[in-house]
Amino acid sequence: LVLCGHSLGAGVASILALMLRSKFPSLKCFAYEVPGCIFDEDLCKKTEEFIVSFVRNDDLVPRLSHHNFETVREKFCDVLARIKVPKIKLFFDLRVPCEDVHLAHRNAKVLKPEKDIRRDTQFYQRVEKLKLERFEKNLAGVNKFQLFIPGKIIHLVDTKGNNSSEDYVPYYAHRKDFNQVVISKRMLSDHDIHFLIDIFRDIRLVGPHSNNVSLISHDFHQIFLEDDENEAIEPDTRLFFCCSNPNGKLPLVLASIAAMAWSLGAYGSSGCDFITFHSVLPELPLGLYSYALYECTQLDANNTCVSIEISEQCFAYPPHYEASPQLQASRGFAALGKVFGVLALTMLWVSTCFVIQRRSWIVACIMLLLTSLFQGLVLVVFRDSDCRDSVDVDDDFFITSCSMNTG
Repeated sequence: LVLCGHSLGAGVASILALMLRSKFPSLKCFAYEVPGCIFDEDLCKKTEEFIVSFVRNDDLVPRLSHHNFETVREKFCDVLARIKVPKIKLFFDLRVPCEDVHLAHRNAKVLKPEKDIRRDTQFYQRVEKLKLERFEKNLAGVNKFQLFIPGKIIHLVDTKGNNSSEDYVPYYAHRKDFNQVVISKRMLSDHDIHFLIDIFRDIRLVGPHSNNVSLISHDFHQIFLEDDENEAIEPDTRLFFCCSNPNGKLPLVLASIAAMAWSLGAYGSSGCDFITFHSVLPELPLGLYSYALYECTQLDANNTCVSIEISEQCFAYPPHYEASPQLQASRGFAALGKVFGVLALTMLWVSTCFVIQRRSWIVACIMLLLTSLFQGLVLVVFRDSDCRDSVDVDDDFFITSCSMNTG
C-alpha cells in the first residue's frame, strides 16, 4: 500500500499512514510539501521508517507551525521598533529589488541599531509584555509540544537561483532545519505542484542514473525509495480532457479575452470602415481592403447632385488601384496579427484541456506579444499620403486627414 499527497493532502496521507501502519507493515507514504505541523518529535522519528517528505526550496507550507509564526511575529515587532523613516517611504523603498551585496547598506539607511531603540515607548513596552507572556506559557508547558514535518525529509534546493528544474539538488535535511520561515519572493510559488513534477522528472532519485543525495544531519546510506531493476519505466502518459482546466481557471479567462480581442481586431480590419477620411466632402469610411462610395440622393433641375450620402455597401479596391507603401504594410501587419493570434489562441485553449510545460507558456506569451505588436502596427495606415494631402478648391486649400473608425 502506497499513500501520497500534496500540501494538505500530504498531511492527511501522513496521518492515515500512521493509522494503517499496523495493518499494512510494508506501507509507504510520500508527502510532497507537507505542512510543518503534523507530528511531535517522537512520532516523527517513528515515521522515518515509512514516510518520506519532500520540501522545495523556500516553500512556506512546510514551515507552517505555531512556533515559527510566533518567532516571525516577534522579529516583525522588533524590526518595526527599529524603523527610523516614515512607514510610507519604507513601503515604496521595499518595492524596489535589492541585491544581497547592497542589503546591509540599504538596511542601515532605514533601520536604527538595536542599542538605539527607545525603551520608554508604549509600543516597545507592549512588545516586551508579549514576549514575556510567551516565555511564561512555554515555562508553564502550555506550548510544550512542538510539531514538525513527518518522516525522512528530502530538501530540494535550487543551487543557481534561476528556478530551473535542472538545477535542483536533493539532500537529506533535519526537521529542525525548518524551524524558521524564509521570507522571499518565492516562498509561495515554491509550493506549486506542477513545477514540482518537472523537478522530479529532471532529478532521478532512484535507479542506475540516480543523483547522489547529500546526507546532512542523517546517517542513512540510501533514500527510502526502492527501484526494481527489471521493471520497465512506464512512459509519461497525459490525458486530454476538454475544459478540465488542469492549469487552473486563469488560462480559460485569458483564452476567452484573447478570443474576443482577436475577433474584434479581425472584424475591424476586414470591413470598409477601419478609418474615416476627412476632406471637403462628407466623411468617407475606408478599409484596408475595401471602401465605401458616395451616393447621390437628390438632384436639382440641372441634374446636379445637391445631396449625397455614404453607401451601406462595401466595394473592393479595383485591380488598377496602386496601394501606397503604408497601406501595403498595414495589410501585412494585419495578416501577421491574425496568424500569430490564431497560434496563441490555439495554445491557450489547449492549456484548458492539457497540462503544458513552462516553455510552452513562454512561447504562448511571445505570440500574444507579437499579435499585440502587429495589431498596433496596422495603424501605420495613418501615415498614408491621402491622409495628409492638400486639396485646391476654388483657390482655397483644404488639408485632408484620417481618424479612427471601427479600427
